[in-house]
Amino acid sequence: MKANKTIQMPKPSADVRALKVFVGTWHAEGTSFGDGQIADDPRASPAPWVSDETYEWLPGEFYLLHRWEAKAGKRHFVGTEIIGYDSARGYFAQMFDNAGHHPEYRAQREGKVWTFKEPQTRATITVNNRNTMTFNWEWKNGGTRWLPLCERIARRVEL
Repeated sequence: MKANKTIQMPKPSADVRALKVFVGTWHAEGTSFGDGQIADDPRASPAPWVSDETYEWLPGEFYLLHRWEAKAGKRHFVGTEIIGYDSARGYFAQMFDNAGHHPEYRAQREGKVWTFKEPQTRATITVNNRNTMTFNWEWKNGGTRWLPLCERIARRVEL
């Protein structure tokens, strides 16, 4: 008689589990500077930013699914992103939105500060506590200098 062999499913690493800080539903408010921005005065065209965002584990809890709907001034954004970690690349995120953008970010974590970077945009996300995060996005806006894109504070609505 053969013994039944139980196949052990892999377990997420500590680096993967660190993504848990994002899990939940968030409401963010802040300021966007993208529309009408000029390099000489990059904060001259502020517009209100409002978004509702969710981060949830995909089955197996190796990757996060991040979805958002945002309004920046009169512009409306909807998007999806997959965030994960692997030992060869480290943290990564692949984003897709309703404007046709699809950047792939590399990310790093130092304590409560996460940075997401790709050649034209970058973000610093500070997890202030269990229920708030501060986002500071920058972009090159067709140039070579980093300029502010948006700043916002997200408050957790629910886990």
